[in-house]
Amino acid sequence: MKINSIKLKNKNNTNVFVVNTDGGSFELHSESIVKHSIKKGEVEDEIFSSAVAESSILIALEKVTKYLSSKLKTEQQIKDYLYKQGYHKQTVNAVIDKLKEYCIINDENFAKSYINSNPNYSTNKLKQKLISFGVKANIIDEVLLNKDDGEICLKQAQKFLKNKNLAEVKDKLIRHLSGKGYNYETIKSTLNKLNVELEEF
Repeated sequence: MKINSIKLKNKNNTNVFVVNTDGGSFELHSESIVKHSIKKGEVEDEIFSSAVAESSILIALEKVTKYLSSKLKTEQQIKDYLYKQGYHKQTVNAVIDKLKEYCIINDENFAKSYINSNPNYSTNKLKQKLISFGVKANIIDEVLLNKDDGEICLKQAQKFLKNKNLAEVKDKLIRHLSGKGYNYETIKSTLNKLNVELEEF
């Protein structure tokens, strides 16, 4: 293969170069260029292919690092992001392996952090949210194992009932708590604690 030119992609990223060859143009990372001694002129196809594959992973890692800079992400969120960027499965899996190796992603830690950041969410709502983020069911069950909805539901009810007549807003309270994801038994227990006479609903 013949390399016709090697140019910096843009001044905002000094690590990515566009390499033009007789067969098209490719993005190569500076580390791969140095490692494989890529320069203008003839280069073995196998060496160039290795540089391209390696560069794809390195460039994807840099993009993911920026993506992760604002807050924690799940493994599935990162995969979705990379696929949207146009990366193939092999590159995506290699990036995920690297991130796990460096302990940058950990879905259990993500789930615990999310739960701690949303202390007023019911167990059901937390499950729905974590599932939508791509957290696996076994991890969700484990991190929610000791969560008690009763205490949180009671606090939510007390907040809702502030300066309100219990008898007049009971139905609204039930709908309010149900909308937050609390199940029948938890709501019934909460109402009993508040000395509200519960009718079937």
